[in-house]
Order: sequence, then structure tokens, then C-alpha cells
Amino acid sequence: MTREMSEIVQAIRQEVIAKSVRWSALVATPGNRKRLFIAVCLGAFAQWNGIGVVSYYLTLVLDSIGITDPFYQTLINGLLQIFNFAAAVSAALLVDRLGRRTLFIWSGIGMLISYIIWTACSAINNEQNNKAAGYVVVVCLFVFYFHYDIAYTPLLMSYPTEIFPYSLRSKGISCELLSIYGSLVIQAFVNPVGMENLGWKYYIVFCCLLVVFLAVTYFFFPETKGRSLEEIAVIFDGPGAAPDVDLMEKEYVYGKEHKEVL
Repeated sequence: MTREMSEIVQAIRQEVIAKSVRWSALVATPGNRKRLFIAVCLGAFAQWNGIGVVSYYLTLVLDSIGITDPFYQTLINGLLQIFNFAAAVSAALLVDRLGRRTLFIWSGIGMLISYIIWTACSAINNEQNNKAAGYVVVVCLFVFYFHYDIAYTPLLMSYPTEIFPYSLRSKGISCELLSIYGSLVIQAFVNPVGMENLGWKYYIVFCCLLVVFLAVTYFFFPETKGRSLEEIAVIFDGPGAAPDVDLMEKEYVYGKEHKEVL
């Protein structure tokens, strides 16, 4: 009971300290700038990796490969949702087993390969009216969704939560959400125009983007599996940079007393 009370008191103190931290703190140090970069990139990657085309314009995708029957379109959509649920549950079990970075890289490679095959088969189906190529596209839809689900479903919000210190967590997540919804707004205007005017060639844009996203993930996304907040702080800010709550409290109290004196 005493330990629980201590944790509650400590959490309340940290919340008070967090309120005194300004937005400029997000770019005040190299470590915080890297955290912000990862959060903003993750929000944009989650929307611009091609998932928007499948999620919102599945009918247009199926129309482009000759599957125009409403029954089969509805059937494929329903099976995709059931498959997504199963993949998401599997991903939740894999996060603490394989690690965050591993899942992000695995996801990026899987989405890239499936999108390349998807694009090639769409081109063959469009130019040669090859039904077999159209069926491969449907398979690629499921493969793509699986690789999206293993990383972006469980880690979209949890990964930034881990890398930001307590005092910056709410602000960091807010920036990520701004990136997500900003990307959604842009896609709402861009995707239908791209699909209508470019057809299967529009998929090439996402193939290129997925290459960039995979490179950024490989070079900038650190592994946080099994690490404490102090160890994660060392990854971003260097040795000796682990968060010291007591020091933060002293600085806050000193600042408060200083204001009262003035």
C-alpha cells in the first residue's frame, strides 16, 4: 500500500512538472529533436505507406483489376477486416518477443515487396487483361495488410510513448497526431485524383515512398525492447543523461519559490 501511494504521489509530481515544460523543449536538445523527428515520421509513415489506398479506395483498386461485382468486392472487404483482426492480435503478442525495431523493419520490407508485386501485376492485368495477375493483386492486399498490422497497429502510439520522457510525452504524442491527421487530410484530396488519372501507375509513388520509409526506419529508429526510461534516455541524450526526477522537482520548486518572491 505504501509503495502504491508513493507511485501515485510521484506521478502527480511529474504531472505538475510536465505542465511547466514549454513546447520549445521539443527542439531544445539533439535528443529531443530526434524524438520529435521519429514521432512526426511515424505519423506520416502510417498514412503514406499505401494503406490509405486500400482502406478508403478498395473499390477503385478492385475495379482496376477487373473485379467489379459488388458481391465479390464486399466479400474481399469483409475477409480483409477479419484478417486484420487476426494479424493485429498476433502483432500484439510479437511486440515484446521480437522488439520494436525488428517489427518496423520487417513490416517495411514486407510492405515494399508486396507493393512492388502488386504494382507489377496491376500493370500486367491492365495491359494484357490477365486475370491471374488480378488474383495475385488480391493476395498482395492481404500480405500488405499483414505487414502493416505487425508494426503500425501495436506501435503507432506505444513507440513514441516509450521514447519521450514523461515531461514531454503529451506534447510529443500531440505532434504525432498532428502528423497523422495532416497526412489524412492531404491524402483525402490526393489519392482519388491519383487513382483516377494514373491508375496502377499511382502505386509506383508508394513503392518509392516505402523505400524512403524503410531507410529512415533502419537508420533512426532505435530498439526500446526491455529498456527502462533511463536507458532509453541514454540512447537519445548520451551517457549520464538519464532523467533525474528529484532534480526536476528541485528545479520546479526553486522556480516556483523564485516567482513567489518576485
